Amino acid sequence: MPTRQPERIDMQAAAAYWARITGTPRPHRGTLIRWATKGVRGRRLRAEPLAGRWYTTTDAVNEFLRHMAEPSPGCVEATVGPARAAQVGRSLVELDQLIERKPAGRIRKAK
Repeated sequence: MPTRQPERIDMQAAAAYWARITGTPRPHRGTLIRWATKGVRGRRLRAEPLAGRWYTTTDAVNEFLRHMAEPSPGCVEATVGPARAAQVGRSLVELDQLIERKPAGRIRKAK
């Protein structure tokens, strides 16, 4: 039984597919071509030029989306210890108090 060859789609159709899948505004076709030629975070969108136009597949777009959803290598989730959280809380309270005590100054119009 022969294997099914994925259907090629041009970058305009790939951008529409991206928007439909992600629910975000569709990227410009030039953005997709840049992702195919230069890549993002070390991964390129699988695509190829054919007769002056760039083509990809929905499988390639899905694979690239999965890659984009993964955290970057070396990415560390920011955490704040209890001492720092308490310090920030005290600073915010102090800032609120300073804002309340500050008399309303006269606002000057820009020339």
